[in-house]
Amino acid sequence: MDAFNWYFGIFQHRPAWKWLNVQSFFEALRLDEDVVAIKFFTALVEPVKHVSTRRDRQKRYLKALGTLPKIKIILGKYQERTVTCQARDCMRRLEYQVPEEKKTDVNIAVNLLEDAFRDLTDSMVIVSGDSDLEPAVEWVRRNHPQIKVTVYVPVLEDERNQRRNDNYHRMGVTCKPLPLADIPRHVFPATVRVNENETVTRPVEWV
Repeated sequence: MDAFNWYFGIFQHRPAWKWLNVQSFFEALRLDEDVVAIKFFTALVEPVKHVSTRRDRQKRYLKALGTLPKIKIILGKYQERTVTCQARDCMRRLEYQVPEEKKTDVNIAVNLLEDAFRDLTDSMVIVSGDSDLEPAVEWVRRNHPQIKVTVYVPVLEDERNQRRNDNYHRMGVTCKPLPLADIPRHVFPATVRVNENETVTRPVEWV
């Protein structure tokens, strides 16, 4: 699952859902299948002065996810990119640095191909609305047609018409909005035990 695509599609608008037990949610969502692994693709956000607790909240959540036996966290990275102000009210062409997430799409694509090539699964579920993954999905469908592929697009109900992907349907891949109704039932308890000596607590901003 593409964590940032999921975050910007859903969770930034629903803070109370951010403390989600991803394993519990997907086991309930795919009741007819044996969920053997859930790969969580993300990157540690860069610390920013005016939002210095942002990385702390993310790391707390990753610790909570790390207590789940089927979760594998796969990290990309953030990289500074130079952009130029194009707004009309810019007195001159100002350049500034913005952080940009890197590697996630490639990491997802490589894992899709590796799992198919090594015959590790008969069903793949992709949670992302990013069209950059289409070539990897198409390769799996063409070279391993026995693998069932499902794509869930993380999107709120009122934006579903804007996040359609008919290309997947043309490949014979089931593509539909991620069901959201059961998410509140799968939120972690406020405090999660990491080990005998450590617990992690839900950020107050996520209540």
